[in-house]
Amino acid sequence: MQDIEFFTTQDGSIGLYDKKLDEIFHSKFGAKKEAFEKFVEPSLIYQKKPIKILDICYGIGYNTKCALENFSNIQEIDCLEINEELVKKSFEFEYSEKINEIIKRNILKTEFINFYIDDARKTIKQLNKKYDVVFHDGFSPHKQAVLWSEDFIFQITKLMHKDSIYCTYNHSKPVLSALIKAGLTIGKTIKNERIIATVASFNSDLIKNKFTNIELQELKTKSAITYKDKDLTLSHDEILKNRENEIKNSSLITLSQFKKQLSKQFQE
Repeated sequence: MQDIEFFTTQDGSIGLYDKKLDEIFHSKFGAKKEAFEKFVEPSLIYQKKPIKILDICYGIGYNTKCALENFSNIQEIDCLEINEELVKKSFEFEYSEKINEIIKRNILKTEFINFYIDDARKTIKQLNKKYDVVFHDGFSPHKQAVLWSEDFIFQITKLMHKDSIYCTYNHSKPVLSALIKAGLTIGKTIKNERIIATVASFNSDLIKNKFTNIELQELKTKSAITYKDKDLTLSHDEILKNRENEIKNSSLITLSQFKKQLSKQFQE
């Protein structure tokens, strides 16, 4: 873990900083708080039947640990993570002793948590089950576009049933556009009148704070052109370069042009 540094977030929980990618694993305002507000709280509609959770980009396990703390009906959790060292050490990081002990037992001997150590793009094609809740927590697209292509998101949605809930901190336009193309209804997780995350489902009735018509129209501009990785094999740089070329050759209007048109309509 020579490329990883530790730091204390504002809620006292430990966060990680990836020196190689120049990216933090968690919000500086609170790793534990972020796990609850952006991932677990939006999925708490499931309080009765046994549920299965897919945790994409497990890291040191905050989302899984927070789910264990707040759900009493978890049947199975599948955790996807490329860094085996992080998984092996994840029960050492700040959380309750009870929850960390559950993580430790499952790392040493699987009980109901399964760890898949590989490129998530490979693992996602091998899974053959349906999940009630999906946590999608990869590094941001400008650092790791391989985890945010429309093709990767399509693979995720194949593992969802009609009432599944998809949760991510990401509310960038290319990702929102990909979710819509996959057939999901998208919504906003809102705290203090601010959008902090995204929730999505095939069942529109499960989405409380849906995107407005204007926000959906913004997803038809160049800014919302998705990342593409048809065979899930391209590098980060290749995906970004292909998207740049697609934007350059696109006949769609820009976001700024859309806003100008909208402003003009309101003035008339």
